[in-house]
Amino acid sequence: MGSMKDNLGMKTAGLLFGALLACTACLGQDLTPRAYVITPIHSNAIVVTNSFFSGNLMFNGTVPITDATANANAPILSLYHSFNLLGRSANITASLPYGVGNFKGTVFGAETTVYRSGMFDSVFRLAVNLKGGPGMDIREFMKYSKRPYSESV
Repeated sequence: MGSMKDNLGMKTAGLLFGALLACTACLGQDLTPRAYVITPIHSNAIVVTNSFFSGNLMFNGTVPITDATANANAPILSLYHSFNLLGRSANITASLPYGVGNFKGTVFGAETTVYRSGMFDSVFRLAVNLKGGPGMDIREFMKYSKRPYSESV
């Protein structure tokens, strides 16, 4: 009877460990426009984007900084490649952002300015069309007719 209880305890511990591991490995999803667009396999793209932010910073009393403003620029270089994954259209994107910012504020009554620049965290995304969107080469893609989702395979 003791070994059956020990076995149940081991299974419970294993299940708990698996659930905790899944919680740390699974992160929230990032909804990226056009991540699931069907493109011919072996397509490549270099994408350059830029974001500019300017305005006031609100710290709500969490730090002794008042009248804070920022001008920040974040260019991003991304590389895109499409391929066939188990018969489905898939793509991988690697993005490398860089940030430049000028910040100004009053800290303990003294006006202070700060310049910061550097690399942000890189981002890697794998997108696979699980429904519709078969992996096709350029010849098949040119003949492909997109059907409504209710009829797609």
